[in-house]
Amino acid sequence: MDALSRLDLVFCVDITASMTPFIDAARAQMLRILDELRASIGDGLRVAVVAYRDHGAPQLLETAKFSASGKDTEAFLKGLVVASGPYNTDSAEAVFAGLAACIELPWRDGAYRTLVLVGDAPPHTCGANAPPFPDRFPDQDPSGYTLDSMANRLEEDGIFVHALAMMPSINRHHDEFLARSFERLAVSTGGTYQQARTAEAAMAIVETVSKRFLRELDFDRKLYAALGGAERRRAASPEAGRVVSLAKELEASESDVNGGVMRLRQRKLLS
Repeated sequence: MDALSRLDLVFCVDITASMTPFIDAARAQMLRILDELRASIGDGLRVAVVAYRDHGAPQLLETAKFSASGKDTEAFLKGLVVASGPYNTDSAEAVFAGLAACIELPWRDGAYRTLVLVGDAPPHTCGANAPPFPDRFPDQDPSGYTLDSMANRLEEDGIFVHALAMMPSINRHHDEFLARSFERLAVSTGGTYQQARTAEAAMAIVETVSKRFLRELDFDRKLYAALGGAERRRAASPEAGRVVSLAKELEASESDVNGGVMRLRQRKLLS
């Protein structure tokens, strides 16, 4: 399989009790969305799921490793138990632990590495300290990560984060910290940040984002072919005049070309 046709997609999802409507919607609609992706790129698609709760849970994480089979994803989603326990006394969740588990997955070299983060609570140590449900770990997340160090690590590993905040949440006074942290993780990695009020709206966003993956994967293949061998070996971005000519050749915008170059570089397909 040509690296340019590889899409490694991970869903990192909060599975505490408040996320029940989203998980139910995902069980009903996710396979259709993945089937549409698979119809376009076939064996180039692999999907993994990392589900997180909060520190103190008997099982903090549940993980379905990368698979090209939709049946594996279906079985995992059906078996997920969405729940919270007496340990869960604050409004933050183990977001960083979930993302750290995503980072450690066996991503393929050269693949377009994409991560869809969905949750309705901020990570620990991100400011959700006000009563009545203050952060139990205001100074240090048990994972060892901070918002900055996690964002930097995701960027270093070439993982594009598309973050979806379920808002307003049941603890609305902490929604500003949810929005701020999810947006930081997304924008710093070259991904997108969006909000949804309902599970149905969230799944519509997931479907739209998945179509974006296909467009970008296709465009990056064309851009890679248009770049000459010498250009591929250069570490610097194409000069402004070359960006203009590439945009005309590919019938795209200059922003599209610059974005494609960034993705190819993060995928280590350019020097």
